[in-house]
Amino acid sequence: MPAHNAAAFIREAIDSVFAQTISPAEFIVIDDGSTDGTPEIAESMGVRVIRQANAGLAGARNRCVREASQPWVAFIDHDDLWEPEKLERQFEIAAQNPEIALVSCDFTVFDEQGTTIRNGRETYCSDFELQPKRKCAGGVVVDQLDERFASAHYFLVPSYVMVRRDHLLAVGLFDESLEAAEDFDCFMRILAGAPFAIAEKILVRRREHQNNVSSGQVNMTLHCLAATYKVIEHPQLYPPATVALCKRWLPANLRHAAARQLSIGNKSEARKLLRESVKLELSQRTLLALGASITPKGIGKNLMTARYFVSKRVGI
Repeated sequence: MPAHNAAAFIREAIDSVFAQTISPAEFIVIDDGSTDGTPEIAESMGVRVIRQANAGLAGARNRCVREASQPWVAFIDHDDLWEPEKLERQFEIAAQNPEIALVSCDFTVFDEQGTTIRNGRETYCSDFELQPKRKCAGGVVVDQLDERFASAHYFLVPSYVMVRRDHLLAVGLFDESLEAAEDFDCFMRILAGAPFAIAEKILVRRREHQNNVSSGQVNMTLHCLAATYKVIEHPQLYPPATVALCKRWLPANLRHAAARQLSIGNKSEARKLLRESVKLELSQRTLLALGASITPKGIGKNLMTARYFVSKRVGI
């Protein structure tokens, strides 16, 4: 568990790990430079805590992997919750399918009031059904990621997965230069060389709250864009389907990053990103955003409003 200023939620997350029907052999919390009571809470609950200067999510997860001694690593973010059978169900699938390197699961997302706002397989049902897969007891095995499963990355969130430690080390762990999409980047590199499985039971509840939704959105879009470029520039490291998807996503990722730059008044950087997007795909949404970047503030705001209206009507 990577944890940075996690005092508000970490106790509940730790409780969900201790409530597992199969206890983990070890439980490591990397306190990533917290300034609140995070490490003290974890230590009081009997968890092994390793303190370090803030290195970000990728750096903290990498420290977890290096400190771990078991062949399988299961991640949990400090604000998420595991269902009691999470590890048991994933270990059953792993034991039946020794060729897999990673096991994910179905999940729900809940808000600050505790209300479930979406379910994984229900939300991404069409993509999930299109994916070539074979049944196994408790879930499915995907031997090779297919481009038609565009939402596969939503099932590759760290709190959902259990992954072989040797495969993590072999692909070079999480890229610490990425402050977003580092999990997508790492797990896709693993899937380039091994099948993965998905438990079809809801085994994780992911918490969505103000801090993890809105914080650092401008920076996040830039790092997502960097991850997209990384896949395209190093196709040998990733599944062919992932490379194809990133090429398809690139115009929109450029547009999203530009919109965030416009939101903080950085018009010159927004124009540069939008010009790159237009070179790849001539889109009404991109042209509206480009217009907003070269017009006075009032007109630009109206153009961005039109851009979001078009996006809502025809899809982003």
